[in-house]
Amino acid sequence: MQDLRKHHKLRNAAAILLRWRRRHREKISDERFVLLISFLVGIFTALAGWTLKWIIHTIEHILTYSFSNTNANWLYLIFPVVGIGLTMLFIRYVVRDDIGHGVTKILFAIARNKSKIKLHNTFTSVLASAVTIGFGGSVGAEAPIVLTGAAIGSNVGKIARLNYKQLTLLLCCGAGAAVAAIFKAPITGVVFVLEI
Repeated sequence: MQDLRKHHKLRNAAAILLRWRRRHREKISDERFVLLISFLVGIFTALAGWTLKWIIHTIEHILTYSFSNTNANWLYLIFPVVGIGLTMLFIRYVVRDDIGHGVTKILFAIARNKSKIKLHNTFTSVLASAVTIGFGGSVGAEAPIVLTGAAIGSNVGKIARLNYKQLTLLLCCGAGAAVAAIFKAPITGVVFVLEI
């Protein structure tokens, strides 16, 4: 039922975007339309990166605001286990799908899945990794935000009903924007996309 509602919302967004595109087809070429959409992908990905960092810092602050800097605290040993447990429950009972991170998932999407990444990857990787990292798990935020950016690009391209080449371009724009946002290094994002 929930998947049906998500699908319906996605179709409504696609219909609005396509109506706007038809009205402005004479004024905006296909190249400019993709450029405009890639700009939106960059903004959405930057917001996702900011959200990831904000959630991580908020969780860290809530858990450790009363800790003394001079004393050792045994809760530092328990928090990572709790965070991983919460993440596993989130994946198993809420997401109910693989949310594996990393470049390999992006490369698989490009090579085998026509550059399509599932819609839930636009937010599930951020939430799961933020809880894990916020509770002190020894993982990085780079791979989840790169997958999130790529998923944002892929899904915005699906909404706009772009072809495979354009969809791949938007997927790479999202991945590059994610690297640029998380490392504060836009040139690194461009080089990363060229690598992909």
